Amino acid sequence: MIKKCLLFLLLLFALGSVNAVDINYSNPTDVNIEGTDYHVFALINESGDYKVTVDFENNTLSSNDSVLIIKDTENAVLDCNNMFFSTNTTNSPYIIYAYNSSNVTVKNLNANWSYDTIFVKDVNDFTLENSEIISEGYSIELQESYGTKILENTFNTMTYDGSIVFDDTIENSTISGNTINMVSTVVVANGICGDYGIINSTIEDNIISINSTVGTAYGIRAYWDNIINSTIENNVIDLYSADKAYGIYSKYSTHNEITGNTINTSSTNSDTYGICAYYNITNNIISGNNITVDACEDAYGICSYSEDITNVTIEDNVFDLSSDYETYCIYADDYIYNVSISENNITANGYDGSYFIYTYNEDLIGSTIKNNEITIISKEGDAYCIYPFAIISSVISGNTITAYGEVCACGIYADDVGLVNSTIESNLFNISSNTSDSKCIYGDYDILNTIISGNIIISESKWDYSYGIYACDNFENSTISQNNITVDACEDAYGIYAEDEDIVNTKILGNNITLNSSDNCAYGIFAYKYLENSTISRNNITADSYGEALGIYACHYDMVNIKIENNIIDLYAHSYDGYYPNAYGIFAENNIENSAILGNTVTAESNEYSAYGIYVENYTVNTAILKNTFKSYAYNDSYGMVLDDGTINTTILGNNITAESNETVYGMDIDYMVNSTISGNNIALDAYDYCYAIDLNDTLNTTLSENTVVGEVYVYGNNTTISSNTLVGEYYTSMYIYGNTNEIFNNTILNNTIDENEDYFEDIGSKMYVEGDYNTISSNVLHDAWVYSRIEVYGNNTTISSNTVDFYVYLKGNNNTVSSNVLHNDKYGDAHMGVYGNNNTISSNTVDDSIRTVGQYTLISLNTVINASYDAIDPNGYSAGGIDAYATVFNNTVLASNIGIWLDNCCEGYSNITQNTVYADDYPIIIGDNITGCNIYLNNFIYTGNSSNISEIMPNTTVNNSLVSPFEIEYKYNGNTYSNILGNYWSDYSGTDADGNGIGDTSYLYGCDYEGTYYKEYYDIEYLENDTAPLMDMWNNGEIGNYVAPTTSSSHSSSGGRSYDSDISDEIGSKVIKNFVSSATVIYGNEIDQQYAEELRERIQNANGYKISGNAVIVGGPNANGFAKEYNDQFEMPISNDYPGENKGIIQVLKVQDNTGKIVQSYTIAYIAGSDRLGTQAALEYFKTLDELPKGPIMVEWTANGPVVVE
Repeated sequence: MIKKCLLFLLLLFALGSVNAVDINYSNPTDVNIEGTDYHVFALINESGDYKVTVDFENNTLSSNDSVLIIKDTENAVLDCNNMFFSTNTTNSPYIIYAYNSSNVTVKNLNANWSYDTIFVKDVNDFTLENSEIISEGYSIELQESYGTKILENTFNTMTYDGSIVFDDTIENSTISGNTINMVSTVVVANGICGDYGIINSTIEDNIISINSTVGTAYGIRAYWDNIINSTIENNVIDLYSADKAYGIYSKYSTHNEITGNTINTSSTNSDTYGICAYYNITNNIISGNNITVDACEDAYGICSYSEDITNVTIEDNVFDLSSDYETYCIYADDYIYNVSISENNITANGYDGSYFIYTYNEDLIGSTIKNNEITIISKEGDAYCIYPFAIISSVISGNTITAYGEVCACGIYADDVGLVNSTIESNLFNISSNTSDSKCIYGDYDILNTIISGNIIISESKWDYSYGIYACDNFENSTISQNNITVDACEDAYGIYAEDEDIVNTKILGNNITLNSSDNCAYGIFAYKYLENSTISRNNITADSYGEALGIYACHYDMVNIKIENNIIDLYAHSYDGYYPNAYGIFAENNIENSAILGNTVTAESNEYSAYGIYVENYTVNTAILKNTFKSYAYNDSYGMVLDDGTINTTILGNNITAESNETVYGMDIDYMVNSTISGNNIALDAYDYCYAIDLNDTLNTTLSENTVVGEVYVYGNNTTISSNTLVGEYYTSMYIYGNTNEIFNNTILNNTIDENEDYFEDIGSKMYVEGDYNTISSNVLHDAWVYSRIEVYGNNTTISSNTVDFYVYLKGNNNTVSSNVLHNDKYGDAHMGVYGNNNTISSNTVDDSIRTVGQYTLISLNTVINASYDAIDPNGYSAGGIDAYATVFNNTVLASNIGIWLDNCCEGYSNITQNTVYADDYPIIIGDNITGCNIYLNNFIYTGNSSNISEIMPNTTVNNSLVSPFEIEYKYNGNTYSNILGNYWSDYSGTDADGNGIGDTSYLYGCDYEGTYYKEYYDIEYLENDTAPLMDMWNNGEIGNYVAPTTSSSHSSSGGRSYDSDISDEIGSKVIKNFVSSATVIYGNEIDQQYAEELRERIQNANGYKISGNAVIVGGPNANGFAKEYNDQFEMPISNDYPGENKGIIQVLKVQDNTGKIVQSYTIAYIAGSDRLGTQAALEYFKTLDELPKGPIMVEWTANGPVVVE
């Protein structure tokens, strides 16, 4: 029963809904609304459905007439049934006036009306649908009406200022599917307008077309207030205006979704806007819109005219802007804050200027600009893609940014504070200017706490300057990495540029920077002041300029705490029109401090002027320059490295430097170097003029070691260690040292020229030239193809030892020592030595040709002259002043000569000549006729010529010279010991020795009666001088007879087997051990160990700076002996203060291999050392008793009875 009742009620309701009330205007009446009387043709004041059944056409309506009034009702539906309403009455009233009602629907209205068509007041939930209205006033005007729906209507509005107009707010309303066509001849034309806002409403799928011939056109407008919590989507807005045009306009826009709209605005006389809020745009989503703006003046895509854009998403929009003045795709007068701008496609073409994102007064903060396609063009002005006052805490990523400006062009331009706490990554910038500057990323102040990474940056200026990444002040706490930067400029081209200030706490990593300047300079990385606390690593910088080219440049101040590593820099500087620019790989105009420059490859080339691999104009302090490759090529001077003014506590290690020039080249040009090291560098130079591989001016406490160079080395300074360097090349292979207390050892100077002009080459062959006092020159090797290598020294208190030289050693100065050098060449055999000065010592040298000295108190001892072309030893005094030599010529060996010892009237007087062995084919000794006061004894004079004796030309007036010892000497002969006055051994002495004491019974007559010319010298000789104690056999270090000839270096040894040197201790019994010690360098560390070392042989070597070059005997442990310390742990039993223990020492042998040269060498080291002095003495004494070198360690202890082996 209940079901049947419900069914009956539903049937009644359905029948009631179908039966609408017909309206045919047959019952007109008068109605009063708010005090105004209206004459109405039909009144609806009850609920229900109403249907218009006839057209309405009346051209005589008064101003108080109204066709239909809906008043004081609810739930009313008026179906106009497509009946036609028309009038041509001017200022006619409304077709429909709805008042004080709710839930009212008007549909299917078809009208051509001369004034406002529909007026709705105080009606909630009013709906207008499926109507077509032609009106010369408002299509529909609403007041205080909410929940309105205006659906699927067509409005053609002529003349007046609005089509859909809410005099207050559009609230909780839907305006959808409408087509609005307007032609306006008044100052304002509105498609959809809420005078006081649009709230919680939807405006969608409308087509709005406005042609405003005299005024401003608005597609959708909130005139005085906000658009809030609304959806505006899928509308097509097409505006053409003689004045301004706005696609969507409000005072404020908040919490809206503006999506999928097509907005096309155009103005013939003024500005145009796509979406505009006079004040703020806040919490909006603006997505998928297609915005086309064409303006006579300025064009705006999205605009916050006076304030901010905040918390907005702007994505997937298409912007196409053009203007006769300026275009702004996204514009905020103040801030753009927390905005996401992504996946948009932007084209802007402003005749006087174009901008994608622009803030007039304030900053872009906390925003994301991502994956946009941006093309900005200005035909006569500037093109700036992103141009806020500052960019703060924002991300700009994945965008393609193309900007062309007739004047300036810029990709990102932060106009005030700069770029702060932001990320700019994976963008493509293609920026081009025709007549002014081009800047891809620019901060007008700082770029601070910012990451700029993975961008492709192309910047071109056809007339002026061009920049890749540019901070007007500082780069600070930022990372610039993995960018590809191409900069092409007419004037200067800059890759990464801090114009007025510094690059601080910044990482510049892995960027590729390509620069080209067709008329000026190119700068890869440029800091106007400081480069500080930063890392510049793995960048590739290429520059081609018609001005100066600079790779990494600190212009006015310092590089401090900088790491510049693993960069590749390739620069070329062209000259033009009389301008001759330089190329600088790394350039600090002031200082580099506490920095590391390592692993870089730098190529710098200048076709007309100078090129520099690295150039520091002032101080280099606490800095490491390691393992770089510097290549410089220049028409003028070429420099691998220039460190001016001061290099302090700096290490220059393992660099490869190549420099070429048509004039002069420098590998390293360094001034005032203190407490620094230059080591392991390879320098190769080629120049038409001079080649300075290393040029050190004013050095102190510096080490120059293990460098290999083609070119010359110049050192001006004191306390410098110059060791283990190799100079090799065809021409310039000399070393010049000026200063005091320098140590110069283990250097190799080789010249392999193939130049056939031998006379020319004599002046430039391999040379070591030293001026100064207290220098040490040791263990160097000098050789060149024309065998003109030499050592020249001018100074006092200098040691020249253990060097190997082709041609000669020349020394001028006092208190010097020249020892253990080998002067030899196979080509001519003319290597010789000249020493000039007083109190000089010449000892233990091996010389091809001669030793000649000038000065007083010279000691010439233990030297070997191999084959003198004329005289072998000539110890002159000062002839010009008549000052005698007072020389000591002691224990030397002359293996072959014409004249052995030549006292040739050059003031050789008062000299002691003793224990020498001289072989000569003319005269073992000549004593000039003005020589006096010489003591000549215990010498072995061996004549190797063809005459019958060696005394046929002798002096005629010598005075007070003695051929015998001035005192009795204890000696051995045939196993017996004697003490006598002793003379010399003369090989042609034929006297007898009746008493068997080793002394001839008759005098050896020294002299002759001769008058004639010998070797262009005239002689008139009548005087005979006697050696009254001639020796029967050769003198041999305290013994007459059993003479053992000393050996020279292996290159001079005979084929008859090796013999040991004459300075080997007699306490060594075994010839095997003697031969080993003779072949070895005996090395000590302190004075005590020196005494022990001298018990093995006289010629010994201090361990300081010694590098292995042959067999060695180490005397003493690692605490005092640096050489022992180097090898201590390689021995089976390392020595320490605790091991082997008190009074104990160890003898042990180690085979080592030297791989430093081109030929691998094997050497033997004998190690004699203990935990204390008595332990070392025990090992030494026991070593003397060995028959051969031990195969394993021998531990020995010192006891009251001497050394005892510890089992």
